[in-house]
Amino acid sequence: MKTKTIFKTLALAMLMPTMLLTTACSSDDNDIVNTENPANIQKGYALPVTVNVTRQGDDATTRASYNESTHKLSFTAGDKLFVMGNHTKAGKFAGTLDYDAVSGKFSGTVTTEVEYPGTADELFTDANTTVNAVLLPAGYESYGFFSIVGSGYEANFNFDFKKGFAPTKAAAVEQFSLELTFSYSSGFALAPMFALASFTISGLTANKKVEVSFDTNSAGVISGNVTTSAEGIATFALGLAPDYLLETGTLTVDGNNIAMPTATTVAGHIYNISRSVAAAPAATDLSTLTDDYEAKDGETLTGTLGSNVKISIADGATVTLKDVNINGVNTGDYAWAGITCAGDATITLEGTNTVKGFHAFYPGIYVPEGKTLTIEGEGSLNASGNGRSTGIGGGFYRHCGNIVINGGNITATGGNYNAGIGGGEGEEGDSYRCGSITINGGTVTATGGDGAAGIGCGYYGASNDITITGGTVTATGGEYAAGIGSGEGGSCGAINISGGTVTATAVKWAAGIGGGNNNGASGTITITSGVTKVTATKGSNCLNSIGEGDGGTAITVIIDDYDKVIQN
Repeated sequence: MKTKTIFKTLALAMLMPTMLLTTACSSDDNDIVNTENPANIQKGYALPVTVNVTRQGDDATTRASYNESTHKLSFTAGDKLFVMGNHTKAGKFAGTLDYDAVSGKFSGTVTTEVEYPGTADELFTDANTTVNAVLLPAGYESYGFFSIVGSGYEANFNFDFKKGFAPTKAAAVEQFSLELTFSYSSGFALAPMFALASFTISGLTANKKVEVSFDTNSAGVISGNVTTSAEGIATFALGLAPDYLLETGTLTVDGNNIAMPTATTVAGHIYNISRSVAAAPAATDLSTLTDDYEAKDGETLTGTLGSNVKISIADGATVTLKDVNINGVNTGDYAWAGITCAGDATITLEGTNTVKGFHAFYPGIYVPEGKTLTIEGEGSLNASGNGRSTGIGGGFYRHCGNIVINGGNITATGGNYNAGIGGGEGEEGDSYRCGSITINGGTVTATGGDGAAGIGCGYYGASNDITITGGTVTATGGEYAAGIGSGEGGSCGAINISGGTVTATAVKWAAGIGGGNNNGASGTITITSGVTKVTATKGSNCLNSIGEGDGGTAITVIIDDYDKVIQN
């Protein structure tokens, strides 16, 4: 005997292109069920169901399958079948059936809109019945719902195309087979809805998590991460809607653009695609160099520099430093930095690296005016001047460009009158400017020489805006200079701190964050509530932990959350 029941919202989840597998109409848009308010769901009529379910597919060599020898994907405990349809007498109906490994069948309850006197078999096989069924593999969920509200009905099954990524083909088969049927005959015969593109990309870095991005042009970007093998091979799969032309997408793996085949995908097929990226050049051992050397894009530098030669990074290049030791000798015979950026450059850190300038007036790493140096990676870097120059940035009477730090464990130390990170020494009335300084992550420790900020500008120097959005930052100014901001008699742009943990300390006659001695100035200082903690310590003989230094003009300070800011 059939009984009335309340059919609760199906909160399922699975992954693939957004689609509606059954049409749904409601007499009132407000009748659509709100999953946050189960009281909106009205009574339906329960009908017990047990059905056989089989799989269809194309030929055995391409059928979506875990088992490479049998080309079959067996049902497992936890698999579910989401069934929904429309019947002339029962009205619209839906339900979720669970797989029973003992009987090999799916069983559960289908709820009908109108009380129905027939059997489940009659409900499904009636010539006037429309039935859809979708497999929900164990461990993967989709979201949808079934509800009967007043005279209205709503049943949905949705997929997110932008999440159509799997780290292996096997996982993709289970996750993206998304089989469905539109017919019933002594059970449901499911057919795969989507095609799988299974990629093997060689020529990458070994044992590294790489990013995968597939721009479909029309449906958005599918993206994910996968770890390469010891041989530098990445394997992963993408679930694609049928009739999708592979070549219309742009596949990028770890920054490498991968050529796509020309093929129109067919549901149930697996497209095995092998590609190789250009092998990375062999690492350059600095101990073998006897002449000046410019590192090119994609190159890795390693080892201890054994000769007094100039090391440069080509304009626009990304270069990895891996256990590099460049220890400049501090003599006028070698007028160059430890590393000189010829233009825009990105340095990726691996291992432990030390870079010191060769000449007293040149920094550990020099960034030319108007150009940008970006530092990232998970290794460490100890950069320092070798006299009167910065750790990273400019030097004595020398302009420098922009500095961006996204990661790494970085220690930067400036010599007398020069910042740890930023601008070098100038003279009264003739400032030598650094570009903007941005820290987005990593662990950064910067110490300025006497008269120079830890992060900012040097003695009577200048810098543009200083921005900190994340990471752990510790900055200490030399005497008469701010921890973060201006050196003695210098000026910097606005200081914006919106994230991370920041500690800024001045020694004497300067603010922890802001201005240095002798009219040292900065633009507006803004600290937002996104920070974890900011600690600013003023130097002796200075009134302000954050703001103007001794003898300086007033600086506007905006602090959103004083509970996160400590002023000593």
